[in-house]
Amino acid sequence: MRSITIIFILLLTALSIKAQTSSEKLIREGVSLHDRGRYNDAIKCYEEALKVNPTSMSAVYEMSLSYLKLKNYDRAVSLSSKVINANFQALLMDAYIVKGTAQANMDKMNDAIKTLNEGVSRCGDEYLLHFNLGLCYFNNKDNKMAAYHLRKAIEIDATHSSAFLLYAYALNDLDQWVQSFYAFHFFLLLEPNTGRSKDAFGEMYDILNAKLEQGSVRLAPEDGIDRNWLYKNIELKKPKATDPASQYFFFVEASKLIFFTVAQMQNDSQSGLLWFFFVPTYEEILGSGHFDTYCRYVSVAYFPESLTWWNKNKTQVDNFIEWFEHGQGSADDEADFGDDSDLEEGSN
Repeated sequence: MRSITIIFILLLTALSIKAQTSSEKLIREGVSLHDRGRYNDAIKCYEEALKVNPTSMSAVYEMSLSYLKLKNYDRAVSLSSKVINANFQALLMDAYIVKGTAQANMDKMNDAIKTLNEGVSRCGDEYLLHFNLGLCYFNNKDNKMAAYHLRKAIEIDATHSSAFLLYAYALNDLDQWVQSFYAFHFFLLLEPNTGRSKDAFGEMYDILNAKLEQGSVRLAPEDGIDRNWLYKNIELKKPKATDPASQYFFFVEASKLIFFTVAQMQNDSQSGLLWFFFVPTYEEILGSGHFDTYCRYVSVAYFPESLTWWNKNKTQVDNFIEWFEHGQGSADDEADFGDDSDLEEGSN
């Protein structure tokens, strides 16, 4: 009798392993279809996987993701909630992201914020949770909370350009234009040549060109920065001409002014992302010997002349990339930009 029981248990185990293997194969097929944009076909694979293994939370999660892509947000919320309620740790954070995203796309922003905050409580400080919270708060016009969560996201992982971009917009809406200027710069360092790079550079250039009345909140001292002094000195550098060469020169000189001056304002009592990350980073870039190349790099989407220069000066480019990636490499004085006629060849 004992032998029969053992054989029966072994048989059940073998069948379970076979079912799991078959289910996992179907899930892999579904993921491949999803990645090719065939979301309905992917869902069919996940449904077959659940017939084989009804307890597969991986299949449920992947299905929620495909429904999200199909904009069937009710189904995405329902399925991601199953993963959350099952406390399936391997995909718990991802399920919160899907549920929160679906709710946000349904214009249920408060529900999305509640979901994502619960995700932070259960999963801890994760980049994607804080970024998505920042995005939800920004869309909900709560820039203060948006900036808080985007700052948390950047502190966790400073390699994602989207967090810097949204952080820059939120800070500018909060009238924190100096911090916003730094955040736009770093976004452009990470993502210099896309459609949104051109828009971001334009927003940053507008910060430099802003006309502020005396008594403006944007001129009041903030976090140890004498913004009134900065503004007055930026005004002195504004060009009278509007040609691309003049605009570019103004951008370079205003950036130098801000980076150098704010670094001089730093003291031991200051804290936060501005003083621990942005200011020292740009003080280092300013003194690296690669600042002119850097300025060309971050302006390639806005000034066609910068892209032309970039393509013609490979040695400076390679030295800058080497320095940026490794903190070393040639920091020799850079070559002149060459014939200024290159700057006259195009306009925005």
